[in-house]
Amino acid sequence: MINRVGINTQTLPTQQKKTQNVQKEEKIGRVEEIKKKIQNGEYKIDINKTARALAKSLL
Repeated sequence: MINRVGINTQTLPTQQKKTQNVQKEEKIGRVEEIKKKIQNGEYKIDINKTARALAKSLL
């Protein structure tokens, strides 16, 4: 079924699932990259960025 803006609403859930799968794969890849850096002692934490994010979440 095509709605007013021209989107096929029947394929929308399928497209959303594909997008979610891609996002999940990207996240898994990022986590694996961080794990490797931690194991190699190459992962550096930006304490200023962490502090800003923490302060922002508390406000």
